[in-house]
Amino acid sequence: MIGRRIYGFVRAASLVAAIGLVLACAPAAVRALRADDLLFLAAALAIAVALGVVRPPAAHFERSSRPTPESDRVGLLVPVLLAVLVTEGWFWAAALNVVAFVVRPNRRRRDTVRDRILAAPLRVPAWWAGGFIAAPLHAAVTGTPSLGGVFVFIGIATGYVLLADLVWVDSLQAFRQGRSLVRTWSRHLTDRGTMLTALAESAWAYVVVRVVLHDGGAFGAALLAPLVLFAVILVRFARLNARIHRLALSREAVDAMLRASDPQPQMRSLLESVDPRIVRESVEIAAFGRGGADRWSRVVRFGPPVPSELERLGGRVLLELQVTGDDAAVEEHEEGTVSAYAARDAQGRLRGALVVSRKAGANPLVAARDIARAAVELGPLLGEYGAIAATRSAAAVDTLTGLPNRRGVSRAFEEAMAHVRDGGKYAVLLLDIDHFKSINDLLGHQTGDRVLAQIGRIIAENIRGVDVAGRFGGEEFLVLLRDAARERALQVAERLRVAIETGGLAYADGKPVTVSVGVAYARAADGTSDVMERADRALYRAKNAGRNRVVESPLVAV
Repeated sequence: MIGRRIYGFVRAASLVAAIGLVLACAPAAVRALRADDLLFLAAALAIAVALGVVRPPAAHFERSSRPTPESDRVGLLVPVLLAVLVTEGWFWAAALNVVAFVVRPNRRRRDTVRDRILAAPLRVPAWWAGGFIAAPLHAAVTGTPSLGGVFVFIGIATGYVLLADLVWVDSLQAFRQGRSLVRTWSRHLTDRGTMLTALAESAWAYVVVRVVLHDGGAFGAALLAPLVLFAVILVRFARLNARIHRLALSREAVDAMLRASDPQPQMRSLLESVDPRIVRESVEIAAFGRGGADRWSRVVRFGPPVPSELERLGGRVLLELQVTGDDAAVEEHEEGTVSAYAARDAQGRLRGALVVSRKAGANPLVAARDIARAAVELGPLLGEYGAIAATRSAAAVDTLTGLPNRRGVSRAFEEAMAHVRDGGKYAVLLLDIDHFKSINDLLGHQTGDRVLAQIGRIIAENIRGVDVAGRFGGEEFLVLLRDAARERALQVAERLRVAIETGGLAYADGKPVTVSVGVAYARAADGTSDVMERADRALYRAKNAGRNRVVESPLVAV
């Protein structure tokens, strides 16, 4: 708070000082202009305006670690301003800097023209101070060209640019944003790219000044013109770099979601690359159709909590997006408003949404167009996740029975053992179809496949949603019963045995198809192979005892 007050005081003082300097210096500065000076200043003004509009991210002191073209910068304007400082004086350099600052595009909701006009005079004191180095720079560039003169010009100009940024610009930014000035200085002083950029800009300014002084303003303006083309190219590269960065974040987020781990860091970085303030809103990322069905699921949430009424509105706006096919939906309530922005993949299919909840009377931190742009960035991520998840799910499902295959049920078995090590319980049932070879030999493999499919359905219908059943291989099925004590495990095993025997399946002689069941109980010290070995031994005893029965392992977990 104190820092912002200091910033406000300095801004007001700079505005007063700028008005005073303009009134005092403008008449003399205008009278000193010649025709060639007017030509050069007009060209420099046009280039400054163009650079202000384009705002290339190539200049020194990139103030964001995220590679996005929306970061703070002084985009290639330094060569223009240094050249004007040396040839026309500090007044005109300050004027061009102010104009370039005011005409820059409004890319922030709070960055209005009025705010830019009030903040623009902050550039004037730095160029007034630059007037003290104008004479040494002018002396270094006049006369016979020499390496000494080049080094003196570049050294003084670079030192001035870096010092102005460190002492003036960085201090103002620290006060305005509440940042640590020491941390900002340490980052900038160790940034080699910053130093090299400042040196290159000073060298460009040297060439322009020498041409202006010896060949006229028209030739100097011609040397400044390529800056605009260079700026456009750099903006293209910055946007491509930002896109690559977001794709990398998307891949990391997809991997995190598929590993069932927390994708929040990658999601946060992805949203911040569009606008750092998005995560300060009450924002929720929702995915659509993740499990193949037409339903929504929450992925991650940022920002402060919202009232329960707005939570309910969130479900309504998501349904509205789904039904109407619109790109945005808004619901209002006396508690506030909820907006949803569709996230679509490259084919235009709805993959999710970015939901923003705002309490009544709350000021929006981020413009709606920027939130919509963030939703567009999320579309490919959510689409990719859905596609990969579906592929992985298909690879883990037995196509004949619809149950998880050996790979899928083994993964579930590992998760079950982790639950046991955390203090939970699991009972394991190993089922084997009795005399299954005779079904294939006497009735054919198609009948055998129908028997497997029907038994798979019977097992799935007789277990709870928290339990897992899968085809473990051939005619064997594995059932994992979560938090099941001995009594329940034996009840489920017997129910499955009876349901299969009375399920209408028959051998060639007309007798009903049956199964033998081995029951084992997992302990915290076990691995999956230990539990499977006990279940397999129990199943072997059931076979030897005459089949069509349930036998449990003698080692019972308590």
